[in-house]
Amino acid sequence: MAEPNVASGLMTPVEAQPPQAAAPPAQSPWPQILRVAWLSIGLGLLLELVLVLYAVFSGQADRPQPFLTDLAQKVSWGFIVCVGVAFGTTASKAPEAKAGLLGLISAPLGFLVARSLHKAVSMALGVAGAAAGLSPFLIGGLKGVQYGLFGAVLAWLGQQTWGKLSAHLVAGLAFGVTFGLTIVLMMETAAPAPTPLVGLVSRGLNELIFPVGCALVIYASSVLGKR
Repeated sequence: MAEPNVASGLMTPVEAQPPQAAAPPAQSPWPQILRVAWLSIGLGLLLELVLVLYAVFSGQADRPQPFLTDLAQKVSWGFIVCVGVAFGTTASKAPEAKAGLLGLISAPLGFLVARSLHKAVSMALGVAGAAAGLSPFLIGGLKGVQYGLFGAVLAWLGQQTWGKLSAHLVAGLAFGVTFGLTIVLMMETAAPAPTPLVGLVSRGLNELIFPVGCALVIYASSVLGKR
């Protein structure tokens, strides 16, 4: 079949149009969210295991009750925050803004839930609560700012070709050192009495090391999804 070429008057064959490639189906974010959920629970267990080993080797592991209360706090905190940030990083449009907003919301929420669970388990096990210190609303607000920015940075790193494991770990360490160290110093300054060494180590793990672990969880879940 041919049609005339108006410019030259010659007959030229009609060029076949290449078939249009079908758009890839949208991926569901739920598999990655589920991976983040169980990885974040594992992160909380790992942090508490490190604390228990430290207490055992330092001779301060006299009762298991304080570690059980801390375990409930770490697992609930890690689950809510990491899953909240993961919802934003898996968004197809504007992941930085969505991850930042969800981090801003999930961090104070996770802090309040973890704090409430810590109190409930402490009362059930007969463990004395910590004395009043820094306002929980101030701590929750600082954590909201911290993980709002952190979520946006992780979502941005996920869009970069060079945003590999090392970049995620550096981002987590940077946020842990800046915000985490500030929160630890503020809490210790406002405390009516010096915090025992085990308590300081526990707080340091939560504030300094947890952002690194959360960044690792987000990156690992993304890599597992691609594989």
